[in-house]
Amino acid sequence: MYAPDNDLNELTQFRKSRLWEEGLNLTHTLLRQFPHDGRVWELSGLIYRDITSYELARGALETANTLIPLSDEAQLALADCYAHAGRFSLARDICEFLLEKEHLAPELLPRIERRLKQLPESEFKQSHAEYQTSHPDLTAEHHYNLAYYMGYVGYPEENIEREILEAIRLAPECVEYRIGLAGFLSQVNRAEEGYQYVAQLSLVTISRLHCECCLERLIKVYQAGGDHDRLISCLNRSEELKQARSQGSLSDDSY
Repeated sequence: MYAPDNDLNELTQFRKSRLWEEGLNLTHTLLRQFPHDGRVWELSGLIYRDITSYELARGALETANTLIPLSDEAQLALADCYAHAGRFSLARDICEFLLEKEHLAPELLPRIERRLKQLPESEFKQSHAEYQTSHPDLTAEHHYNLAYYMGYVGYPEENIEREILEAIRLAPECVEYRIGLAGFLSQVNRAEEGYQYVAQLSLVTISRLHCECCLERLIKVYQAGGDHDRLISCLNRSEELKQARSQGSLSDDSY
């Protein structure tokens, strides 16, 4: 049995919209139901690659490769995983194979060429750590994605908190990072402490949020902080999104 196309489309859209948590939750649900669907494994691997969780990405992509032919993008992602594991020759083989393809997607070409320039000639000329440091400085998004991965695999809470704080320091204007930190602190029974990071969030900003997971976190934090106005705003916005999603599903069913 294979996952329905509408689920795959939703998963693809989560990835395009950078809704990593929603995407990973959906892949876990689908893989429990359709463990032999290589398409789901591939999308799972691509999402893990997007959040720089290379080990989990490699496992998912290698599993997908036993079930379906990998897409060019997935092959490049697998090459990245091998490079970060120090298997540079294998990563180079994949990149060179992709360059020989006649119908390679144009947007992949500069990415492949960039990867090849970063790869050493052999495993003995560059260590794994050196390969990592050859990349540009980590961005706020990288730190935030890393924190999500660390939480997923069970890192200590102080390590996770440090990564999110670094993301906030690099991009203080990003509301999602502050919501993420507040939500994380709520999960580890520090909701009142987390409230300080979202205490100044405007009601207009809350009314424009599109992430239901973010709203769920905020509801818990505002409950703990006794912020009635923002709590009601979150509840109302969450209900709006649920109704919109329900109406969208009904519209899809009508065709």
